[in-house]
Order: sequence, then C-alpha cells, then structure tokens
Amino acid sequence: LKLHVGATSALAAFLASQSNPHWCRMNTFSPRVGLTVLFAFAFLGPSAGQENGLPNGTCFEDAIKEELRKNLTNMEGESVPVTFLLAGWSSAQVTSSVIEILISEILGYVIALEPRVPASSLDSVYSMLGCATWWNSTSRGCETRKAKHHMMIDSWYRSFSHVINSLAEIYMEEMPINAGDMGYPGETGGYLPAAAVNEARNASGLALEYYANLDASWFTPWQYFTNVATVNTSDLMTCSDSLLTDNSSAYHYFAKSGDAGGVDITTDGEGVKTYKYVCQDGYFWLSSACRSDLTKCVPFITGGGGWDVLTTTQQAAAYNMPLALGVAATWSKFLEVPKKYKTMFYWWTPDSAFLEMQPSKLVLPPFNAYAWSQSDYTTAASAIPVAKIATKDLQAMAPDIIKLLEASLFDLEAVDSMMLNMKSNSVTREQAACDWLKGNTDRWKSWIPKATKCNPGFGLYDDATDTFTAERATATTCRACLPGMFSKAFMDDDGSTYICEACPAGQQQLGAGAMDCDACPAGTAKADQSTEECAPCAAGEYQDEKGALQCKMCPPGTTTMILGMKSISGCGCQAGSIDVSDLNSPDRLAANCIDCSEGLTCPMMSTVPALLAGSSPNGAAFTPVVKSGYFSLESEPIGMFKCQSTVQCPGGEPNTCGGGRKGVPCGECPPNTYWGSSKCTECSAWSVIGWILSLILVFVGLVLVYYFMNAPMTAKASTLVSTTCAIGMMINMLQSLGIVGTVTVEWPVNINGIFKWLQVFTFDIDGFAFSCLAGENPVTRYIGLVLFFPACLLWLQFCGLISKVNPKWAWDTIKLRSTMGQFLQVAFSTMSSTALVPMICYKHPNGQRSNLKYPNVFCGSDEHTAMVIAGSLMLVLGVCGFWAFAAWLAYMCPKFSARGRYDLVQSGRFLLGRFRLDVWWYGVPLLLRGPLLALTVVLAPDYPAVQCLGCQIILMTFMAVQIYNWPWKAPILNVVDMVICFLLAILVVVAGFYVPVASGGLLTFFEIFSMVVFALLFGVVGIMILASVLALFYRAAIGSQKELKIMTVGATPPPTEIASELFNMIAALAGKPTEHLAQKMEKLGVYDLQALKVAVAVLRSEVVETGPDFAQNSSRSTSRITSAALAPAPKAAAAPAPSEPTEPKATEPEAT
Repeated sequence: LKLHVGATSALAAFLASQSNPHWCRMNTFSPRVGLTVLFAFAFLGPSAGQENGLPNGTCFEDAIKEELRKNLTNMEGESVPVTFLLAGWSSAQVTSSVIEILISEILGYVIALEPRVPASSLDSVYSMLGCATWWNSTSRGCETRKAKHHMMIDSWYRSFSHVINSLAEIYMEEMPINAGDMGYPGETGGYLPAAAVNEARNASGLALEYYANLDASWFTPWQYFTNVATVNTSDLMTCSDSLLTDNSSAYHYFAKSGDAGGVDITTDGEGVKTYKYVCQDGYFWLSSACRSDLTKCVPFITGGGGWDVLTTTQQAAAYNMPLALGVAATWSKFLEVPKKYKTMFYWWTPDSAFLEMQPSKLVLPPFNAYAWSQSDYTTAASAIPVAKIATKDLQAMAPDIIKLLEASLFDLEAVDSMMLNMKSNSVTREQAACDWLKGNTDRWKSWIPKATKCNPGFGLYDDATDTFTAERATATTCRACLPGMFSKAFMDDDGSTYICEACPAGQQQLGAGAMDCDACPAGTAKADQSTEECAPCAAGEYQDEKGALQCKMCPPGTTTMILGMKSISGCGCQAGSIDVSDLNSPDRLAANCIDCSEGLTCPMMSTVPALLAGSSPNGAAFTPVVKSGYFSLESEPIGMFKCQSTVQCPGGEPNTCGGGRKGVPCGECPPNTYWGSSKCTECSAWSVIGWILSLILVFVGLVLVYYFMNAPMTAKASTLVSTTCAIGMMINMLQSLGIVGTVTVEWPVNINGIFKWLQVFTFDIDGFAFSCLAGENPVTRYIGLVLFFPACLLWLQFCGLISKVNPKWAWDTIKLRSTMGQFLQVAFSTMSSTALVPMICYKHPNGQRSNLKYPNVFCGSDEHTAMVIAGSLMLVLGVCGFWAFAAWLAYMCPKFSARGRYDLVQSGRFLLGRFRLDVWWYGVPLLLRGPLLALTVVLAPDYPAVQCLGCQIILMTFMAVQIYNWPWKAPILNVVDMVICFLLAILVVVAGFYVPVASGGLLTFFEIFSMVVFALLFGVVGIMILASVLALFYRAAIGSQKELKIMTVGATPPPTEIASELFNMIAALAGKPTEHLAQKMEKLGVYDLQALKVAVAVLRSEVVETGPDFAQNSSRSTSRITSAALAPAPKAAAAPAPSEPTEPKATEPEAT
C-alpha cells in the first residue's frame, strides 16, 4: 500500500482517528499488486502568500515570465494550461515539482494543478481518459469523456495490468501513454534500521540485511534488536483484530510450511476447517525459530491491519528467521514503534516515513514469478515500475513536454534527498525541488529538448505561419506529423532532426505522427504527392495491386457495383448486358458481356447463374429477370421467346409459365385441359356436349336461313330486308372488332377481355374448350376450323338433295344458291382471317418465329407446313374464289337483267339485295374490308404501329367510299355503317396509345411515311390550283362541255342527249293517267324518289318555262335558287311597277 506520510500533526491526528482495526485490512491490496491509497494533502499546498510554494514565485532568476507563457491548444481548439494530477505520496510530490518548474519556467507553459487528489494510481488512468467522475471507483463516468489533465508523475499505474489491458480493448485510441520511467522502481518488503545493521557489521562483520544471516541455526541476530518483551503491547493491535486471524493467509502459510505450531486449525460440525495464526501473548506471532524462547525473537512491525503477513511468515519459516510479528495499532503507531525500538518493519520505497533511519531492505532470493503464482512468497517481491503517465494528445499538442518527460530520469538518492529536505527542513515540495534543481544543473540541462530537435513522428514547425517547414532556420518548434504526412530524418549543421513531408504518389498515411507512408491499398490509387488519402477506384475501374498511381479500366462493356474494386473479377456487366462466362471456371479472367435481348431485364452486374437462380449475391436490385410476357428455357436462359399474354408468361426465372401452361413459349395447356380466362381448366363432359350441340344448332340455323332470309328482292328496303341487313352489319362489325383485337398491342385487361370474347367471330375459339373436342394438337384444331366452311356448304347441298325426295319440300335452286352465297358472304371475314392464320408469324427476340395464334408452332416446322397448306387452299378456293365469283356476278348482273335472266340475278340477291340498284356492286369491295384488316397483322406481325396505321387507312378509305356512294337501301343503314367505320377508326387510334415507342428502322419508316403524307397534302392542293389556272385559258364555267374533266371529276353529260331522252320519256308517258305513274313510283326506293324529286325541282326552276306564280303555289316545291335569280339584270328601260297579284285560275294540264 503506497501511502504518503506527512509530518504535520493534522495528518497524524487524522490517521490516529482510524482506530478500527479492520480499516486497513487490505492484504490483497498491498503494493505487491500495485494499488496505492492516497489521502488529502491540503497541508502540502503552497504556504500562505506564496503562489506556488516558492519564496520568490520562481525557482530560476532567468525563468520565462508568466505573461509570456503559453497554453496548450487541444483538438477542439480550446486554449488550456498544462494540468498536473498530483499524487499525495512524497516521492510524487517532489518529482512532480521538478517537472512543473521545468515545464513552466524553462519551456514556458502555463501549468495548473487538479485540486482533487487521486486515491490511487489507477485513478490517474481514468483521469487521463477523460472520464467525468474518475475519482469514483464505483462509477467512473467514462460514458462522457473529455481529458482535462495531461500528466501524472511517479505513477504506479502499471501494477494494474489486468485493468489497463481491459481498458485498452475499449478505448484503444484514447488510452494514456507511458511518458517514460522515473528512473527508479517501487519496492516493498522488510526493512532493518541502520543502527542494528551497523552494530552487527561493527561487532561481528555480519551483513544483517541478508536473509541467510538471520538464520537462527547459525547466527544470533536477536542480540542487535530490542527484546520483544520490552515492546509496549498497547502500541500493537491484538491478533484477533488483525489479519493474523485471516483464514486464507493462515491456510497458505500452513500449506507451504507445514508449521502446525504456528497455526490453529479448528473443524466445525460439518468438517470445515478454519485456520488462524497462533499468538501466544495475543499480540505477537512467533516463528518456529524462536517460539520456545521469546528472548531470541526479532520484533517485526507491520501496519494496516497486517500488511505482508503471509509473505513475512512464509519467509520466516523457510529461512529459519526468528521473527515475532506484530501489527501496529494505528498508522501513527506504525510510524512511531520502529523509531522507538530497534525492530524490523514493513516499508516501501521511495517514501519519507522512515527516511531519517536510513533503513536497509532485507535481501531475499530474487523474485520467482512462478512460485508467487503458486502462493509461494518465499522469494523477494517484484519491483514495481514507476513511470510518468500522460494523455495521448499531449504528443501532438506539446511534443517538447513529451521529450522532457522521456528524458528526465531520477534515482532514489535524488528523490530521497528532496524528500528528506522537505521533511527535515519543513520546506514546501516546490522549494525542495528547486534546491535540487539548482544543485544539479548539469543533470537536468540535458533533459531540456531543443525546440528544433524533433523526435521520430514529428517535424519542424513554424508557429508564425502555422505550417510545417523543411528548414530549421524557419522552424520554432516540433509538431506531430498530420495524417497524410510522414516524419523524415533530416541532417544539417546543427545535427539530426525530422521534417514532415506529404506522402508520395501511390502512398497514404491515415494516422498522425507516422514515420512512413503506407502503399495505397488494393482498390485505390493516388497519382500525385499530397496529404490526401488514396482515392477509391471509380465506377468502371479496379486496382488489384498496392501502391498504384492510377486505377485500371474494367474490360469494355463492364463496370463495378461499388467504388474501390480490388479485382478484375469485380468488374461486372453494365446495365443492359449480361455475363455469359462460366463463373466457376479457373480460366475465367473477366466477364464476357453480351447485350440483353428484348424480354430480359439486365441490371448492372447481371450473370446467367443469377438469372437461373432468381437471386444475386449482390441483392435483388442486381438480379436479372425475364420480363412478363416473355419466356426462356433453362438450357438457353438468354434465348428469349415472346408470348402473347403476360398471364401465360409471368416472367421471372427461365422456364416459368403461368396458369399451368407448358411448352415453348408457354403455348399450350396439358392434355384434357383448355385455356380459360387465366389458367388451364380441366375438360368436362359438358364441354364436349356443348360443342356437339353448338354444331347441331349451326346446321339447323343454316336450314332456317334458307326459309327466312330469302325474301323477294325489290328496289325498296322492306322491314325484313332492313332487319336482315342490320343483323349482317352487326355480325360484320363483330368480325371487324375481333380482327382489330388481333393487333399485337398490350390492351388493358378489361378491353383485352372484351376482345377475347369477340375473337370467336374470327374463329379463335380455343378459349371455349374447343381443344376438348378437337384435341390438344394445334394442327388438328386448325384443320378442323378450315373444314368447317366447306362442311356447311355441303350440308346445304345435302339438305337440297334430301328435300327433293318430296316435291312439296323441294328447295328452290335459286334460293339455295342465294343461301349458300349469303353464308359465304357473312363468313367471308371469318374465312379470310382463318385462312391467314398460318401466314401470321411473329419474330421472337432469339430470331425464331412462331405462329401468332399457335405460338408453340414454329414457322417452317412440319406442323406449320401442314397448316400453311390447309390455309392456302382455303385462301385460294374459299376466300379468293368466292370474291372472284362475287366480282364476276356483280359485273354480269346488269347484263343478266338486260337479257331477262332474272333467275341468275335473283341467285345473287345475297350480294345485291342490300344495296341500291344503282350501287349494286358495293357488296364486292365491302367483302374486302375484313380480309384487308386481317392482312395488316399478316404483313407486319412484329410492328403493332404499322398494323394500326394500316387498319386506319383501310377504315378511312372504306368510310370515304361509303359516304360518297351512300349504297345501302335503307338510309339509316348508311348512317349506321358510317358511324361503325368512324368508331372502329377511333378504336384503332386508341390502340396506338398502347404501341411501344418507335425506334430504329421503324422510326425511319414513319419519318418517310410522314413526309409522303405531307407531299400528298401539298400535291393535292397544288394540282387544284394548277387546274384552276389552266381553266382560266378556256374561259368556260366549271361543268360546261368545254371544262377540264379534272375540274368536274369526270365527264359532263351532253345536254342534247339528256334533252332527247327526256323528250322521249315525256312522249312515252303521254296519255297515261296520274294514278298509273303513282303506282309505278310506289315501287321505287326512297333514294330513287328523292332523285326524282330533285330532277322535278331542276326541271321546274330551270327548264320548264312557267311563271313565278306556278312556283309559289307548288305545295311540294324543293328549296332551290334559280339561276335566273343570280343572272345580271338587262340594261333595258325600267319595267313598270308590278301590279297587284291576282288569284290564278285552276286549269287542267294539257295532255302532251
């Protein structure tokens, strides 16, 4: 236990008050393990009126004046004095005073003392860490740390190695540093007074301080000491109150020595043994060497309740030393008894308590660490290192102070002289230190560092410019080299020192006070000499070597996920490409990146294994996936197939199909299932029965068509004809909608569902469990659809033949022909779209082509060839053949009518009956609307934008033709047909909103097409202007015989011919009554009657010379302005004012 011993009565009174015998029961906390207990030393402070304990305020006459002294600048930029933590023991008092004087008066720093005295050297460690309540052993307050003290002199902190090591693990970067040894060790053990030692040496030449010379078998050491019997026991503590009753100490003594006489062993009822030392008189324990004769015992006094009891008793037994061990009653008695009697006593050095007695330490065998670890204390205790401890940041703030601390070495003689001066002459610690400094100038002068003598890790520094310098002439001090610099040896005429230089290119230094720079780690580089850190390699770069000046570029097409990549293996593919190399191959050097095809999402660092696994080691954001609407095989994961539905191909990992579909690319359902709205559904018996019933209904319906859809053909539109036309128009509209629905755009879900239902009118009936009847083979299903149409025609022929069995039921040949033609006309769009199915092949991103309707049938395969043959036969014979027949029939009907072949004309009523007789041919081009719409998908299956453009052109063209001719018999049908065309065109425009943005060759096509449209716009207007200019040279009104045909959009009918025909008609009607004419006109259609009405109005106003009264009194007059009303008035004399109008007389028209 390291205790400071003062000589004042105040301290003595305080210590004397500690009468509790257990107050110092701290054997396990003895100086052997380095613990020290300190007490308050208010009496050790400066004397009244003396600011620092020196009579003149300073020790040296040439000391740096206080106003010129400087503070430290800490890491927070605060200006603070050099603060000492002052221990209470006398050796620390005087040595700290020496350092304080040198730092303040010679180095010129402002110093301060912490008023709180540390209780132990361990407190100094917590203080230097900056713990808020460093003095509180139960709660150090290290959660909030800020160091306020900078050093402590004469610290025994290294005795607490286990605590220091634990703290270093937690606060590695903040741990205080060892600023140098004191030059002497701390020692504890038994001491002998100089009087006894000198007497033995003088009397017999015996060196009493050696343990062997205390062996009672050979020597009589007791004769040089006070007789134990004369020691006043009132100065001692009873054994029962001291550590002589400590069970552990007594047990280890007995275990080592086997001395049963020196230990009392008792056993309780449970067999537990208790040990304690035996004190015959209640105050002294006697060793075996003198237990039988008290007069031959050497008194040995210890304090603190029994310091070193175990070690002293073991050594006495081991070396046969005749010791009588007693414990002083109090601290004051401990200081008093060794001076009153000639006794051995327990003590430590350096200390001033027994300094005037000039005691000698008992010399024992050298310290044996292993023996002590086994509780064998018969060898000398180990010396305790005594050092100076300082905060870590003091190295940077004041390197000269650190140099002073490291250079200052004391010896015990110097410390003892200062302590003895302070004690004997009652001077302050500062005065004792000053006296020593003045008497040992040569010694401490060597401790003072030169301002420009820099240590390793430091460099020359100019305070004036606040910069490091490379010349001693401009330097004022030394500073620790900053991060990014290193300390370099420098030699000049004044000797060696160090300068701080920036790290060269390819090197860095992250710490301060470094002697060299470290090579830039892999993944970084630095091109120039600077204090900057090595910069991590940028994206797309790597560096696999240390000390690089610049990073290496990743191979073309690759990049890095993070900065600072250390290997070329970290270079992965850029976004939009994927690594197809074998990651596990030992020959792989770098990524092999290829562009990701359509249908594959490739983020940065994409690899084929990550695509197959559906996950990436780098995270979900770096995992390549198949897009929804696309498919790929596990064997070829980057060979993408395009699907027709995102439900069927949800994307994700390769080989993933949705709704239970299978095949490539998810093109079919398993056997005995069919594709429902969103999944493959099991076929049921009702599925097959439903289709059989549907076919029966179709065949029955064809028979009903014969009977109900063959009304006589007239010029007028009857209700039945109008209804029939409306039904046919609805069917044609649904067919057109179904064809528009095949345009390859991503329709919204709700609209796509409508189109799925409408595609039944294009014979896309797989969603209605057709495969349950026809099987899962797509070729079989397609050929079944193709054969449906000739089957229906054969059925009608069969019914016609069967009907002739009974003449009453026999079908009329003309009606049968019309019924067959009507079936083919209604089914024409469906036939054409069905025939074109094999021709619609779309391209997959991997270059292969699939049939649009049957994507699992690849174009060019055997299956596809069979479908093409069937479709081509249907296209040539069914579609083109029927259209050619319809065109021929429309061409020949006027001739048949003129020749009186009314049977042939009536056979074509399916083609002619819906339209006005003057536009009888309109059914032929109308047939082409559906096939032309379907042809757009055939010609451009991979370009939905082109499909939309083609559909729009076709619909607008047909709408223009329809509006120009107004062909339907019933006016309302013309309006409905126009509206249908218009709305279909709007729907196609809407489809364009879902078309992907054009790019590449498609964008070039649309640019050219746009320019052509512009050219046509300006061309049409230009032609009109040109024609108008040319017409000026003819000087004739538009519509005259001399006018250009381009201006009249055709030839102008000759007026003479019209006049002749009109005159002949008038002659033919002569003599016919009005009723006859009315009966004939009742058979005319509405458009014929309207035309006659317009003709009558023209004749009345322009041809027949009637008075104005006739026109005014006509009840059926057509609103029309006569040309005479616009002609200029003649230049004749003004006509007389008109008379009042008179009532015309009713007259019968002349019969002409």
